[in-house]
Amino acid sequence: MRKILTFLLIVPIFFILIIGLIIFDYIYFPLISYKAEDVAEKFLEEKYNEDFNIGESSFSKPLGDYFGTYQIHAHPVSNPTLTARISVTEDMDPLWDDYLDTKWRAELNEQFGLVYKELYGSVENYSYMVNVSFPDDADTKYTAANTYEDIFKNDHNSIGNIVFLNIILNSANDMDDQLDKAFQLVQYLKEQDLEYFSVDINFYNEKLGQTISEQDNELSYHEFTNKHLIAREYILDFSYDSRYVESKSELEQIKAATDLKEYLR
Repeated sequence: MRKILTFLLIVPIFFILIIGLIIFDYIYFPLISYKAEDVAEKFLEEKYNEDFNIGESSFSKPLGDYFGTYQIHAHPVSNPTLTARISVTEDMDPLWDDYLDTKWRAELNEQFGLVYKELYGSVENYSYMVNVSFPDDADTKYTAANTYEDIFKNDHNSIGNIVFLNIILNSANDMDDQLDKAFQLVQYLKEQDLEYFSVDINFYNEKLGQTISEQDNELSYHEFTNKHLIAREYILDFSYDSRYVESKSELEQIKAATDLKEYLR
């Protein structure tokens, strides 16, 4: 009888403890997110010597982890459209932020927009996206006062560019012209003397061009791709990596637009 009573007492206590932990982790910590936001803002402003506005924040604690973290979005006052991320522990200690990478990536994308416009005539929000990898010591070697161009001048052969394009065909016979533009793009990236680069182009059928809306023009690269995947006719995928002899040889064999046909699928 005593064992049964003990069991009946332990089970509710066990469940109360579990519920208490859940309440503590998933209610208490989100409720005090303003503290983490204050820590994030102070940390960024002291680190980069500029003003930031805090945006969205969330708290997460994966099952099995001892500690949770706050993921916080921050926008520099000087460039409100830029969104940097900062991670703060539940003990209110900043872990990391990606402000410099975000700033330099935005500068590269702005610079690439000029290249895109020269090739294709006009630029929409969905037209392209460029990802970039920097040297491992970039965060310590450079500061927020430096630009992407500064890093490129000094360390271009340690930088990687991953270029994504969305192109709407003018007609079913437009691919020869598009391959010529893709060839010009590959040559441009080759002249950059990067550590590596890749070009990933989605080609959409001409019917999409007849039905595209103003709202479509405002979509991001990923949003547009996901929405209009069914209208995609071809993909061109070409990659180069200077660390591999075979890749260097492959790039040297691209001497004309027609040489890119084998990379169409």
